[in-house]
Amino acid sequence: MSKSRQMVVFLGILMVLFLAALDQSIVTTALPSISKDFNNFSEISWVGTGFLLTMTAIQPLYGIAADLAGRKRTMMFANEVFFVGSALCGAARSMNMLIIGRAVQGIGGSGILTLSLILVADIVPLRNRGKYQSLTAFVYALASVFGPLLGGAFSDNVTWRWAFYINLPVGAVGMVLLAVFLHMNRPKNLSLAAAMRSLDYAGIVLLIGAIIMILLGLNWGADAKYEWGSAVILCLLIIGVLVMVAFLVNEWKVAVNPIIPLRLLGTLSLGMTYLPVFVDGFVSMGLLFFLPLYSQAVHGASAIESGVELLPYVCMSSAVAIIVGQLTSRWGTYKEFIIFGWFAGVLSTGLMVLFDENTGRGRMVGILLVQGISLGAVVNTQLLAVHAQLSNPADMALSTSLWTLLRTFGGVFGVALGGTLVQSSLSNANASKYAQNIKGIADLAPELRAPVLKAFVEGLQKFFILLTALSGIAFLASFFIKKVAMDGSDSDGDTVGQGDVQELEDAARHPVEKLDDSPRPLSTV
Repeated sequence: MSKSRQMVVFLGILMVLFLAALDQSIVTTALPSISKDFNNFSEISWVGTGFLLTMTAIQPLYGIAADLAGRKRTMMFANEVFFVGSALCGAARSMNMLIIGRAVQGIGGSGILTLSLILVADIVPLRNRGKYQSLTAFVYALASVFGPLLGGAFSDNVTWRWAFYINLPVGAVGMVLLAVFLHMNRPKNLSLAAAMRSLDYAGIVLLIGAIIMILLGLNWGADAKYEWGSAVILCLLIIGVLVMVAFLVNEWKVAVNPIIPLRLLGTLSLGMTYLPVFVDGFVSMGLLFFLPLYSQAVHGASAIESGVELLPYVCMSSAVAIIVGQLTSRWGTYKEFIIFGWFAGVLSTGLMVLFDENTGRGRMVGILLVQGISLGAVVNTQLLAVHAQLSNPADMALSTSLWTLLRTFGGVFGVALGGTLVQSSLSNANASKYAQNIKGIADLAPELRAPVLKAFVEGLQKFFILLTALSGIAFLASFFIKKVAMDGSDSDGDTVGQGDVQELEDAARHPVEKLDDSPRPLSTV
């Protein structure tokens, strides 16, 4: 693939990735307007939960689909589903229609997030991959912060429906770029019937069922929809864990072509590489969710202002990710950056424990800059570490989807457990009603505000202690990551990802598609 075409394809990937990442957070500031328009407050949490459930549950399947149907066709399918979901959300005439649209969006968005990383691995040699993946991290982080800002701006100045309609024109441009410039050979030697027979249907049902039950239990418990000790929450979590165990047994002993081959976790080094990935999602999503709430409660910031206060954190993490990406390409190493990143993470989350009712913006920003260094150093370097250690190059797509799933799952646990700690602290202070209206704390009379704010901050401090402990575990685990030399490209610079040069021997485990640089008319794209 020529350098110019590679850059155009990468631009298309970044455009659709930005939109998929944006939709994870853009509705947060639009929810009040949505609930008011539909006069429905009881089901408003499902606007976020519906998207999260389908996005997480479907994620592992895209690794299989990318190998069976081909990267390009799977990516196009994910974009089309995402656009349909966006149109349904924008045109929704009821809360139920909006929730359905969000669920459809989640199915498409899950594929976009996963296929973006797989495609980067396909078109860029391993040694140079850090440069490109650092830009995907920058786009993802930018979308996480600008999502609430855009959602609030659309709700206040136009209509909340444009939080979804904006995906259509912008996403169409990115999709056209991919359709025209991304040429990939389709998998060979595998008919549709053989592909369907090779699927692990039992694994698919067990995995989706387990993820849905666990996520519902965590979300409903954190949102105080049910008490943590209630029969509903306990049944969802216990049965979900049991079904997950059944899934693992199926993958280990039964499935011929498992969705998540356990060989991906078969060595101590790979296990120690995936563990920090889960912690990374736990820490980063937990902070992105609770730090704006801290700013609103302590500093009296608006939703938009609290998003702006996160910009130094995002800018630092993006700058460090780009620098580390350049250095990994130049030096051909990754382990040292992961160790350094988690050391900075332990330091910054430890300092966050000092956040209280009187912490000023300056100190908060300073500590977040250190956390930004941590996130930038590890977020994509850990994916490079996974790819470098693969014993079977054809597992590249599956390992990438597992990386994405673990990071997403970590984020779900981070938000849920953080919410539980804050809610518990507020309940102990007889102020549980503010668990769903943190911003309202800043508007209380001084004599009422002080004890409620103290309870809220104490809950957050417990969460920061948990983040520090988990960051410490990730720091220790990073020492056990195997250091593997990353091969560079050939003299023409056309070497592609590790997973694109080997066909599988078993027809049921299809050959991996390859990039196709041969010229073709536009009508055949």
